[in-house]
Amino acid sequence: MSNFTYRLCRPDEKEAVTDVFFSTQEALRLPDRAAAAKITEMVLTRGHLLGGYHNNKLVAVLGYFLGEPKHDFANNDVLYLYVGAILPEYQLTRLFYHGLLFILQMYQGTAVTQIRLQAEKANPYTNKLYGRFAQPIAEEKSPRGVPVITYGGSIEAAIAYLSRGKRPKPAPATPKQYFFEHRIRPYVQPHNWNL
Repeated sequence: MSNFTYRLCRPDEKEAVTDVFFSTQEALRLPDRAAAAKITEMVLTRGHLLGGYHNNKLVAVLGYFLGEPKHDFANNDVLYLYVGAILPEYQLTRLFYHGLLFILQMYQGTAVTQIRLQAEKANPYTNKLYGRFAQPIAEEKSPRGVPVITYGGSIEAAIAYLSRGKRPKPAPATPKQYFFEHRIRPYVQPHNWNL
C-alpha cells in the first residue's frame, strides 16, 4: 500500500467524500448519510478537503478550516482540523499521519502559524499523538455532543514532530566518490602468473 498520494478534493468529488465520511459513520457518530453529506457541504463551502488516494481511489479525507468555527473563522492564522475519515481497510496505515504533515507543509511559511485539533476525551491514542506536538487548551463538547479535548500549537512544532526521522538519504557513491574515499591499488599480477 505504498502508492498513496494527497491533493485537495475538487467540488465534483462531493459524493466520493460523503461516501468516505459515511463509511466511518460509527466513529464520527453520524446518524445517517444526510449528516455525512451536510458535513461535506459545510467543509467544501467554508474550508478545504484533503483527499488521500490509493491508486487514484479516494480512501481518506481530512476536512479543515482557516480559522475556528467558534470564532466565526475570524482568526485565519489558525488551521483548524475539523474532521477526518479513513476507509476501514486503510485505517492501520499512516494515511492520517502523512496527510496531516502534507497539510501543514502546504501552509508552512504563510500567515497560518497555529494548528487546532480535537480528540475525543475517551480516545487515549489520539490524545497521546496530539499531545506530542500540541498542548491541551480546552475541554468542551463537539457539535455532536461528544466530550473532546482541543489541542493547540504551532505549525512549526507539529511539522518538526511529524517529519522526524525523515532525513534525506545520502546519494549512493559514484565511482569518483569511491576513488577519493578509498585508495584503489594498482593491479599487481599474482606471483605465479607465468607457471
